[in-house]
Amino acid sequence: MYHPEAEARLREAVPVEVLARPEPETIKAALRVACGAFVRYPNRLRAEALEGAAHLRIVSTSGRGTDAIDLAAATARGIPVVNNPAFGTVPVTEFTIGAMIAFAKNLLPLNALTHAGKGWAAQKDYRRFELRGRTLGIIGLGNIGTEVARCCTQAFRMRVLAYDPYVPAQKAAQAGAEWVSELARIWRESDFVSVHAELNDETRGMVGAAALAAMKPEAYLINTARGPIVSSAALAAALREKRIAGAALDVYEEEPLPADSPLAGLDNLILSPHTGGLTEEAMHRMALSAADQILQALRGERPPYLVNPQVWREPGRAA
Repeated sequence: MYHPEAEARLREAVPVEVLARPEPETIKAALRVACGAFVRYPNRLRAEALEGAAHLRIVSTSGRGTDAIDLAAATARGIPVVNNPAFGTVPVTEFTIGAMIAFAKNLLPLNALTHAGKGWAAQKDYRRFELRGRTLGIIGLGNIGTEVARCCTQAFRMRVLAYDPYVPAQKAAQAGAEWVSELARIWRESDFVSVHAELNDETRGMVGAAALAAMKPEAYLINTARGPIVSSAALAAALREKRIAGAALDVYEEEPLPADSPLAGLDNLILSPHTGGLTEEAMHRMALSAADQILQALRGERPPYLVNPQVWREPGRAA
C-alpha cells in the first residue's frame, strides 16, 4: 500500500497476503480465498480474476480512479467497490501549477545550460513570460479542476476558461472561471490547457490530432487525469513539429511508459511517472482511507465511498 501504517492496520485485524508479482493467475488464485482486495494502480483487477472470487466482499482502489478495476464485472457479481477521492486534490493542483511555472520560466533547459556553464550565453534564446493575464483552459471541473481554477485566478490573476458539460456555470463562476459550452474555445483561446476529466467513452482520445491542431502554437498541454484521454502519437507529432510549444504528462496511454514510446526524448515535454498526486501526505491519507473502508465492509458497516452503492446489502437484509 502507499503507506505502511495502513497495511499494519489491516494486519491487526485480518490475515494479509501481498502479491509482489501480481500476474493474472496469481491474482485469480488469491481471490479464490480472499474476503477483500486492495488494487494498487497500475495493476489491474479484470473480470476473469473475479470468476472464482466466491468470498470477496470488498474491493478498494489505491486512489480515486476506478479504471484499474472491472467495475461492471464486480457489480454484476454483487461485489462492492470503493475508491478514495479528494486526497489528490492539493498535490495534483500543485503539480499542474508547477508545470505551468516551469514552462513560463523555461526552467528545464535553462537549468541544464547553467549547469553546463552556458546559461548566461543563452539568456536571450529562451522565451520567458508571466502567468498573470494568460488564459488557462480547464477540461473537467471536478475537485481538482475547480481547485486549479481557484488558485490560478486568485494567486496569478489568470483568465480561466472551464469546459465541463456536466456541471453548472455557477460552479465555474464560484472558482473565478468562465464556463464555456464549446470545447473548441478551450483549444482556440488557451495559453495552457490542463486536463482534469474522467476517462470514459466521451473523453477517450479527446486530445488527438484535431484538438492539438486547433491549439495556439505557443500553447502548452498538461495532462494529470488519465493517459488515454491524450493520443500519444498525435501529441508526439505535434511536439516534434513544434505545432504546440510543449506539454507535461503525468499519465500515459500505457503505463509504465514504454522505452520505445514516441514521447521519449522530446525536449519540449516534461514527463513524470504518475506521481502527481502521490505526495507523502496524500499517500498516507489515501492508504488509511482504503484500509479503513476494507475493514468497515468486512465488519458489515457501509463504507463511505462506494462506487457501486446499488450492490451494498446491510447485514441481515435479503438481496
